[in-house]
Amino acid sequence: MQDQRHNVFTQIHKGLRGMLYDTALRLQQTDFSGPQASKAIEPLHQLLLFFDEHAENEDRFILPYIRHYQAQLIDELEKDHEIDHQLTQTLFDHIRAWETATSGNQREAIGQQILFAFHEFIAFNLYHMNKEETVLIELLWKHYSDAEIRQMEQAIIASIPPQTLMAESRWMMRSINDKEVIAWLSGVKQGAPQAVYDHFWQLAQEELSAERFTNVQAALA
Repeated sequence: MQDQRHNVFTQIHKGLRGMLYDTALRLQQTDFSGPQASKAIEPLHQLLLFFDEHAENEDRFILPYIRHYQAQLIDELEKDHEIDHQLTQTLFDHIRAWETATSGNQREAIGQQILFAFHEFIAFNLYHMNKEETVLIELLWKHYSDAEIRQMEQAIIASIPPQTLMAESRWMMRSINDKEVIAWLSGVKQGAPQAVYDHFWQLAQEELSAERFTNVQAALA
């Protein structure tokens, strides 16, 4: 049986998908005609910033390592990121239009535009992330060791502002399975100061169900 290789995309992509699904449900349940819709608009705005940052980090810290081996694929993925940025900008434009609308009817109409644009955004990003996790990862595994891939990952983590990193970590904790939580916490315990481990332990306690946390706690005991 082949050893499990390190997938640099799995954990962060699960967190991003969790954000997508949660935001989609919020938007579907929102009456955009009133100012209370800002409770759904604000998470959408934050999600778009996270996705923009994620694409930039991949462009800086992952894709250059594969260009020498498969330039056509990297051109394709970089083009995907450009399209994704355009979809993001469209949503930002709709958000600004909603914020400056002067009537409930206008806000409701713009809300429908937000929904349709977000559906496009979800579909595109789900397809794009699958491509990275099935095609790009195979090239990383072929040409680089797990230790080298983890170095790329650490370079990304080091570039992310602490507040953003903590927010993304919360979404990842919500979105991964117990085995992945256990591996994550084990890695933090081995390689980070106790205070950092304590923070992630608290995060797990806050985000996991009681049953799941008990399973994780037993595995790490």
